[in-house]
Amino acid sequence: MPHSVFYRALLGGALLLSSLQASASSQVEQYQQTWQHQALSHQRTLDLGSPLGQASFLHSHNAYNSTHYQNAGSYWDPNHTLSLGEQLDLGMRGIELDVHYSVASNLKKELLLCHGQDNHTGCSPFDRRLKDGLAEISTWLRQDQHRGEVVLLYLEDHMDGQYDRALSELNAQLGDLIYQPGSCKSLPMTLTRADVLNAHKQVLIVGGNCAHAGWAANVYNYGYPTDNDTFQAYPACRTARYDTAYIQNNLVRIYEDLTNLSAAFGNPPPAIDAARMRDLTQCGIGLIGLDKVKPFDSRLDAHIWSWAVNEPNDWGGNEDCAQQRGDGRFNDVSCFAQASFACLSTGGQWRVTASAGVWSQGQSVCQAELGSDYRFAVPKNGLQNTQLMQSKYNQGYDGVVWLAYSDTQREGQWQPLDQPVVKPMPKPAPTYRKLKNGKGYCLDLEGRRTANGTEIHQWSCHGADSQLWYQDEQGRLHSKMNPNQCVDVSGSGTGKGTRIVLWACHDGANQRWQRGSNNSLRPAHATGMALDIKDPFWGRGQRAHLWNYHGGASQQWVWE
Repeated sequence: MPHSVFYRALLGGALLLSSLQASASSQVEQYQQTWQHQALSHQRTLDLGSPLGQASFLHSHNAYNSTHYQNAGSYWDPNHTLSLGEQLDLGMRGIELDVHYSVASNLKKELLLCHGQDNHTGCSPFDRRLKDGLAEISTWLRQDQHRGEVVLLYLEDHMDGQYDRALSELNAQLGDLIYQPGSCKSLPMTLTRADVLNAHKQVLIVGGNCAHAGWAANVYNYGYPTDNDTFQAYPACRTARYDTAYIQNNLVRIYEDLTNLSAAFGNPPPAIDAARMRDLTQCGIGLIGLDKVKPFDSRLDAHIWSWAVNEPNDWGGNEDCAQQRGDGRFNDVSCFAQASFACLSTGGQWRVTASAGVWSQGQSVCQAELGSDYRFAVPKNGLQNTQLMQSKYNQGYDGVVWLAYSDTQREGQWQPLDQPVVKPMPKPAPTYRKLKNGKGYCLDLEGRRTANGTEIHQWSCHGADSQLWYQDEQGRLHSKMNPNQCVDVSGSGTGKGTRIVLWACHDGANQRWQRGSNNSLRPAHATGMALDIKDPFWGRGQRAHLWNYHGGASQQWVWE
């Protein structure tokens, strides 16, 4: 093939891939506005105080192996289509990274995110570096709107003992966010996500061992109990290896593998469709590992066990307390309606009171009628919700019952009565860091100048002051070259191609940068647009401009 034809074909493939990514990215933002996304967010808040053994983490199997990072030599048999940031945007909170010590593009061995075998067969020099994946996760977690989220990070170890190197990369990106075991320990199933947040941490790491003291101090010696093939749906709620009691109190994983390689040469586990997801959720499986998760995915819908469609809706402006309906779904109603109460014993048994009352009477009625061993409660996972339904059926009761769940403290923030108090995260100290895009280039000042109107462009990352930035509480990006100068949308323009320049810091919306999906940066005066690089395919020196958000690598900005 002539070189010109080859490069046209290569460019055409890249443009097609970019177009597909743009479509998926815009759909992520659309999905974030839906009832489904809201319901899943409510479920995460609901089990914030639950022990890990009873909590739920939607899990991205081989999360790094995605067409979003595809290039001429890597990730051509993907588990996913979305970036790590986009998977987190959808609600995935279990992230799996396979880490190999293999030859990188600089012909030196580095820690890579590779879909390969133990001996690194299948790894490519073009695979992403571990530190880039960690930077993407770190940047997402540090956004103000995500400071209440906890991510369970599974590192599959193919590192050939390079633990000091791995620790250096972990500490550079996530060090202050890691909830550390301190020594070689298994992941405690009694720990709660609230415990993690109250320690001002956001990351639990599993996949460790006791062979290296530093590694053991940071990474729990825990491999997920896994049994993909023998799951039995409710009422059995067990597998061949793990009985119902074990599943109810441990993070058991069931995952799928939709890669072509596994289909052709392996024995892949059963695919997880919406029906299987519904069964897994109903049994309280703690880690459900998905491939190719996407916006408006029917499997995400099937993971919703709590709120009824389009609830809570605060109809009439006075619906602040929750009931479980006859079909098991939640509905918000006035707290002064009359209904019986859902009560839970310390041994995990559900009962419904014969007496009815208004919502505020729940605790007193539960204890007066059923004894001090019972409390007014709300189910916090799919299995508990099913068990409450079963108890209603056994008692011959098919009506609505009050749940200990309301937004009476603050409209829209639904919390169970026993919700633990979570201390706010401390404000980070101002730190100047590089802003690196998905193409591997850093935001840079042309000619290292700081005058008003100085062009901002991308350049190879070198870490000089012209590439160091700090974002203040208003969202302004200050240059370390001159902290009184900020990243500015020229003339407050909103059109495609509007230049991004350096300008004296002010309070205008065209200098206030907000985080959008996929770690994008969006100007407050035009949030549908994003900080982008003109023709990033051609490399360093290409200028920054404003462009419609598409979620591609040139709009993905992580702190490094």
